[in-house]
Amino acid sequence: MSRLERGLVGLALALGLAIAAITSGIADDPNWLPEQAARSESHDQFKPVTAPSASLDSLAATWKNPLFSPDRSPDHAVVQAQAASLSGLTLTGVLINGELRVAMLKRSDGPPLNLHQGQSLPNGWKLDSLTATHAEFSSQGRSQRLALYAPRLPPPSTTPPTFLPHESTP
Repeated sequence: MSRLERGLVGLALALGLAIAAITSGIADDPNWLPEQAARSESHDQFKPVTAPSASLDSLAATWKNPLFSPDRSPDHAVVQAQAASLSGLTLTGVLINGELRVAMLKRSDGPPLNLHQGQSLPNGWKLDSLTATHAEFSSQGRSQRLALYAPRLPPPSTTPPTFLPHESTP
């Protein structure tokens, strides 16, 4: 036997002894902690903790000095200017389900809006009527219509298709 073979036989014998020791239960005796005396405390002495109640007046300082504002000053009020038209809005969707009529609008400078029929935009324009393809708005005697953008497919190409050279498949 060569030196390598003797080493492998020795390793196999050592592993066999380890397996025999594990399966025979030599190391199965756990080291348990000593048993503690039972507690004689009753559950009656513990009372549930309730959150303290606060009035709105006591929380007013929270609104005046916001926690996450870097200078701890109130947020500046956003001034909504009266819009002369609905030029910054796009009608992106319409939801009509029985009495529920909602126009989905996208602003060019802000988050999208969902506006129910009869509600007004922050700039004063009121949604008067809503159909599947357009929305009618009115403000101070003026009216304006936003149409749903319906993209069209381009016309078919007139260029002939490209063919690969004839080659046999492998």
